[in-house]
Amino acid sequence: MVPLLALTIALVIDGGQAAALSRSDADLAVTIRIHDYAHLPTESLSRARDAVTRVYASIGVETVWYDTLRFPIRRGHTGSGGKEEDSAIAQLTINVVTPDMAARGHVPADALGFAAVPEEGMGRIAYVIYDRVQRVAADARTNEVDLLGFVMAHEIGHLLGLRSDAPLGKCHWDRSEVAQMNLRHLEIPPLQASRIRSTLEQASALLAGRN
Repeated sequence: MVPLLALTIALVIDGGQAAALSRSDADLAVTIRIHDYAHLPTESLSRARDAVTRVYASIGVETVWYDTLRFPIRRGHTGSGGKEEDSAIAQLTINVVTPDMAARGHVPADALGFAAVPEEGMGRIAYVIYDRVQRVAADARTNEVDLLGFVMAHEIGHLLGLRSDAPLGKCHWDRSEVAQMNLRHLEIPPLQASRIRSTLEQASALLAGRN
């Protein structure tokens, strides 16, 4: 098992701790939408989303995925299902961007993704640079969809209140680190899981107070 939100390889939580986290008294939920500028295969995005869902379900957090928006949007075909997209705004947005977009945004060359995170509360938008995910996965001889799920889950963690010493919460792993990871068996360590749940609980309480 790999601790999901560490920037280096670290010790993992055992199965008993993970089971305890998943038996929370009240499940929490977060809504997420992917904006796909890189035109990823639908199956690849679906598998990556499934990986993220499993990781967060293990700590009692439900990920509710809105239809993927693919850009440029064709009239009448805004969502991944080929239907008119509803007007709901997701709590979190993941932009899967092209190399040109990353260059225009001055994203550091070693970053696979980054999150725009405020000082307090939840962030809103994260970015994944897919061509870099592909390149690192190929260099490490690992599955690029598994690495995509890992990067997405990592950046979602930053949006849900986890901090990083790296600028903009960027994530970067070299080939040797990725090669050591078992990307299909990820866990969120207990302290980080507690921080994520606390952020979502505070967001729910704030929303309830406004209604």
